[in-house]
Amino acid sequence: MRRSFEGFSPETLRFLALLGTNNNRNWMESNRQLYRTCLLEPFKDLVEELGSFMEEIDPFLETRAQVGKTISRISRDARRNKSRPPYRTNMWFTFKVPSPDWKDSPAFFFELFPDGYRYGMGFYFPSRETMRKLLRTVEDSTEEVLEKTEILRQGHFQIMGERYKRLRSKEGTPRELQIWYQLKDFYVSVDRDIDETLFSRKLAELLKSEYRELTPLYNYLWEIRMKPDEST
Repeated sequence: MRRSFEGFSPETLRFLALLGTNNNRNWMESNRQLYRTCLLEPFKDLVEELGSFMEEIDPFLETRAQVGKTISRISRDARRNKSRPPYRTNMWFTFKVPSPDWKDSPAFFFELFPDGYRYGMGFYFPSRETMRKLLRTVEDSTEEVLEKTEILRQGHFQIMGERYKRLRSKEGTPRELQIWYQLKDFYVSVDRDIDETLFSRKLAELLKSEYRELTPLYNYLWEIRMKPDEST
């Protein structure tokens, strides 16, 4: 029976910071147990704590508290990152619908850094087709999109993502929706500094509350994602 989530600890952040200055295999192997106890196990506890709640949002979400399922690996793929340090100094989980093209579908996430954390919902790497569907929806269902994205204008969630170098816009589109023409990809998130919430059970309750707020937008993005591509 898994333990309940009681928060991360200062040792969690200390481990990530030390890994940043000792990013080599010898150090990691010497501190493998520390990695498990102060970083991996709390992540598993948190995912387990959120699992049933996330299944209420979407019963198709992957919620198993395992590395490679919901939890990121601490090591980088050496084949793709030959010039980079072998280990990441951040860790995250993702609640996603498992499929070969999951990166092109909305998902919920939480990410921990040595000096802060963030959480939110969005696409890991939306395809051009998905972005076309989004822009077409902005043009064809403007009032509906304004309503569905209201949470992004009245709350603390921020629209993030890579933007085109040249400013793009669409004449006739409301000012509040012009940002969608500027994005190559996107997600919505909240960035927080280290605080007491991170070190307590309150973190799980915070994430539940925030994911609940994002659920209508999550469902709407799925609706857009599943629309037929009219460009073909």
